[in-house]
Amino acid sequence: MTIPTVLGIASIFIGFLCIAGAFASYMYKKPVALSVVLGIAALIFVTVLPVFLAVFFATAPADPRSISG
Repeated sequence: MTIPTVLGIASIFIGFLCIAGAFASYMYKKPVALSVVLGIAALIFVTVLPVFLAVFFATAPADPRSISG
């Protein structure tokens, strides 16, 4: 796997942790700001960052030296 792929997978994993944290902070009646911040972080990690990586890095042409054959 390439580095952009690994970063995309890690980003989505972190995003789901943020979603779980936002839900837990809401259920345990923590301050609303904590739930909102975790929700915004989840939005960025689950949508914006993976799309950015896919569009600008994963679609770049491969280095001809790295292709074996």
